[in-house]
Amino acid sequence: MAWFKDFRATTLKRAFVLNSIAAAMVASIAVLVKDRIDANYPKLRYQDKFYAVFIVSFISSIIVYIILYRLFGFGGSMLVGKS
Repeated sequence: MAWFKDFRATTLKRAFVLNSIAAAMVASIAVLVKDRIDANYPKLRYQDKFYAVFIVSFISSIIVYIILYRLFGFGGSMLVGKS
């Protein structure tokens, strides 16, 4: 159940704002992880850096979307019935 029921993605503008929040949070986490990997592991291959950033970004995006779903009910209309 959403904590903030007044700000749901009921209009196009609100949907864009909520999706922009999600995208900005995931992109910020990905940039921070990339910077930390570059600073702490300079001899790591590019391919290994890519995999590490991809995995962390994937996990962080799941967490961000769960948080936005809990707070605003964002993404609830993406569900489809089984039939």
